[in-house]
Formats: sequence, structure tokens, C-alpha cells
Amino acid sequence: MFNFKSTTFKKSGLDEASLSDEDLAGMLVSEPRFFKRPLVVIDGRLLAGTNAKKLGAELGFELEN
Repeated sequence: MFNFKSTTFKKSGLDEASLSDEDLAGMLVSEPRFFKRPLVVIDGRLLAGTNAKKLGAELGFELEN
């Protein structure tokens, strides 16, 4: 759920590998822009991100190119 590719994270100058789960949880609480969006629940499973192909597959349809 953490968006390491976000502009907010890139501007932070932090190193992804040096952050613990506790660090990441605290960052998500303090700055919602660190969340990968959208967050979608399908059949009780949480999916994060805007990958249309993956979301389409999870919903049972294929997207045309």
C-alpha cells in the first residue's frame, strides 16, 4: 500500500531499504499521499494502484488496447 514512486516520497530523500514496517506505518499515518491509490477491495482482497489491466482481470474482464 506504500507508494515509493510518489513525488512526496521521492522528495523526502529517504531510502526505501532503510525503512522498517513501523517507519512505513508511521509515515502513512502522518502523510496520506504515501498511500498507493486507489485502494480497491474485490472479494475481500485489497488491491492497490492504478494498473487497469490487473483491476480488469480481478473484475473478470479484459481491457482492449
